[in-house]
Amino acid sequence: MRAGRIRLKRFRFQTYPLGQSDYLFPLVKSSRLSRTLRPFIWRPGGFVPGLESLETGHGLLARQDVTAAIGPPDLARHPLTVVELAGGKIISNVRLAATADDVVIGGVQSLFGSADPQNHHLLHRRRLRFPKFRRGTALLLGGSNCDNYYHWLLDSLPRWKILSAAGYADYDYVLLHDRPAKFQEELLDRLRVPAAKRLRCSKNFVHQFERLVVPAMPAPLEAVPAWACAWLRSLFPEKSSGPEKIYLARPEMGRRRLVNQAELRTALEALGFVTLQPEHMSVAEQAGLLRSARCVVAPHGAALTNLIFAPPGALLLELFHPSHKNRCYVNLAAACGHRYASLDGQAILTDDDQRLEYKVDVSGVLETLSGTM
Repeated sequence: MRAGRIRLKRFRFQTYPLGQSDYLFPLVKSSRLSRTLRPFIWRPGGFVPGLESLETGHGLLARQDVTAAIGPPDLARHPLTVVELAGGKIISNVRLAATADDVVIGGVQSLFGSADPQNHHLLHRRRLRFPKFRRGTALLLGGSNCDNYYHWLLDSLPRWKILSAAGYADYDYVLLHDRPAKFQEELLDRLRVPAAKRLRCSKNFVHQFERLVVPAMPAPLEAVPAWACAWLRSLFPEKSSGPEKIYLARPEMGRRRLVNQAELRTALEALGFVTLQPEHMSVAEQAGLLRSARCVVAPHGAALTNLIFAPPGALLLELFHPSHKNRCYVNLAAACGHRYASLDGQAILTDDDQRLEYKVDVSGVLETLSGTM
């Protein structure tokens, strides 16, 4: 062997199961090493269906129901509960919330809206996650998919109002997903959350805190509470005006591609529509431009969340790929007092929802608009 070189022993790697339901990953073939790593393989110690089900034996320091302080009586079907936990844990990049003894809390984070939360794959996944303990009070704000514009504005950010209603003005950390986005930072600035207190939770850790505050999600899955829309509008009090007719273009390289978007844009612009590309704008710019909108046409996508900022009575025409539909924006329109119409396109490419291409009947769009505007 040449001087200055060190010969490394060649290790054999294999897929090493830690248990019948365990997530499989490569480990060095060594029983001693596997015993060393086993304490770093996080496992749930139990499950409760929601914040209301937690008992004092799980480190519960306080529980508040702030429903009456925030919204109308019909919210009683979805109580806005806040709990404070001694030694509470956040698993991975805000995927799960758990007690100090690893009891997973249902109804929040990745278990939000799950039909069978106890059998969710995250409760049966085993991988290396290193423990990290921090002193002080941590407020859980970000949902598990808060890197998406819609889910940030409607599933995550309104939790700040819930936390404020519960009196949590003093804190050391605000917990967020590990994938930052400009729209997140802009809105956190609006809420005056110090940058030094914004903690991005890495998926490689079990994050434990001296005190963890967990608020309920603002509404059931796909539901849009009117109080959240009104509160979000209040964050942008600036007076501004924009076009009355708007087409919200979808990025050409998006996962759901409208292949005849150029044709549609030309036809709409002939009717006085102004095309906007929201992905190139700040939230404040989007809010200002939508403030005067009387009619908005757009393919289904997160940009439609900006209808929050449109005045009551505005018309939304939503264009769908026929195999990818949900009720997010019809519910948003109802919460904001907008009129709503939708039109299904024709599928061109369907690839297990990873890449969907479709086209719309432009004459059908114009006909729908003529009957509703």
